Amino acid sequence: MATVFFNGTVLTQDRRNPVVSAFSVENGLITATGKDGDFNLGGATRVNLQGRTVLPGFNDAHVHLWKVGQLAAYILDLRGIGSIDAIIERVKEASRTVEPGRWIIGRGFNEAVLSDKRLPVAADLDRATTCHPVHLLRTCAHIACVNTAALNLCGITRGTVSPEGGSVGMTDGAPNGQFYETALGLITTHIPPASVEDLADMIRIGARQMLARGITSITDPAVHPELGRAYELACGEALGLRVNLMPMLLPDGGEIAYPLPEVHDDPWRRQTTVKLFADGGLSGGTAALSRNYRNRDDKGILRIGADRFLSLGREIRQRGFAIGTHAIGDRAIAEVLGSYKTLEQEFGPVRNRIEHFGLPTDASLEEAARQGIVAVPQPVFLDELGDNFLASLDDEFLKRCYPIKTLARCGIRYALSTDAPVVKNFDPWNNIRAAVTRRTGSGKVISPQEAITVAEALESYTMGGAWAEGTESVKGSIEAGKYADFIVLDRNPLETPVEELTSITTESVFVNGQQLQSRN
Repeated sequence: MATVFFNGTVLTQDRRNPVVSAFSVENGLITATGKDGDFNLGGATRVNLQGRTVLPGFNDAHVHLWKVGQLAAYILDLRGIGSIDAIIERVKEASRTVEPGRWIIGRGFNEAVLSDKRLPVAADLDRATTCHPVHLLRTCAHIACVNTAALNLCGITRGTVSPEGGSVGMTDGAPNGQFYETALGLITTHIPPASVEDLADMIRIGARQMLARGITSITDPAVHPELGRAYELACGEALGLRVNLMPMLLPDGGEIAYPLPEVHDDPWRRQTTVKLFADGGLSGGTAALSRNYRNRDDKGILRIGADRFLSLGREIRQRGFAIGTHAIGDRAIAEVLGSYKTLEQEFGPVRNRIEHFGLPTDASLEEAARQGIVAVPQPVFLDELGDNFLASLDDEFLKRCYPIKTLARCGIRYALSTDAPVVKNFDPWNNIRAAVTRRTGSGKVISPQEAITVAEALESYTMGGAWAEGTESVKGSIEAGKYADFIVLDRNPLETPVEELTSITTESVFVNGQQLQSRN
């Protein structure tokens, strides 16, 4: 039986029919949209929206779902922590409940908000415990800090050589416990991996958190084989979340590529794009730039050379996948676009992605538009990590930092995302506010000319996400023939002051036409 939702303000995100008051749902699909009077309500279940606003479910186009669940229930959450002493206390507290010899894992610190204004070193973490190996990821997940017990267990010595695309931190010729980019693999290969069952549990925990915020679809942009098996176990109607996966091809610090899975596409789990990494993170100073970071004598880290990229890219394209590449710095973006161009000449055009797309040059913008690249930026970085950018980038880089308005002007399709748990607050309304205000945590504004409107942000958070994964024909808007995935809000975001966007309440979430139970 059909259900008709009426007497609402339905922001469809369908440019041909942007606002309607009613729509009908049957068998999990939207069947029609229009005015209240267009529907025969007699033979259908009726839902009076009582003037409330309806949107398609949000699509976070780049979020590490399982890591959101992992931080919620499995490891130390260090986001927002204020000092190295406070980190030490958190690790010390954990050590009291962990058997000696077992790893203590944490993530989320940011030296920009630490009173110490530096990364921890092994000697700091030794103050917490010498009986447990400790591994703490910076919030960006591109830098890790470990204690001496971890260095010893992993065989890291003065003679350890940094792998290609990475760096082992040294002080006076001795390892100091800091690891950058691909060098993280020198440690992580020694940490016992989570079981497939635990990974599936993390996925379910993360999914509940997404749905509670009105996010009904996500892309996980770095899926290793065991995680892929966990998604196979967890995905489906019971999860309630539509998942687009990007298998990763190279492990950190590894030269041997993972085996490529098969292309997969069903209503709940899609797998059509493979992930590569070209550089590091901007807030930690490892994104690959064409000139030095401010007050530093380095340009970041290029993780993969053109020859290796093309070799892997050919394998990916031959297997029928598109490519999504992490590239933030201007040098990395240019390198990736050059490799994409070569692959385009060899295999023909495909809808490739560039994740983050933080500092493109004018030439890169032109080339990305020509190739039909989909950009996947994170305006929320400006809110939580923008003060890092102000401290590390020169004025010219800051002018083009995450140039979202320019993307649209150049004809580049883009999808908003959060990259959580790189950021703590992955609520879509906070991300939208950041896209509109471009304000950092300290209140400064970065390149205000790149601000977009709330309406533009809504479209890129719904249709943009669908376009990025190639599912625009079945989701992203409220129109006939698409999945009935939508959210009901307590107010209209287009009529809400920008500073009040984060107080908007998602009153109910519908996936496949079914209202979900309240999820926390």
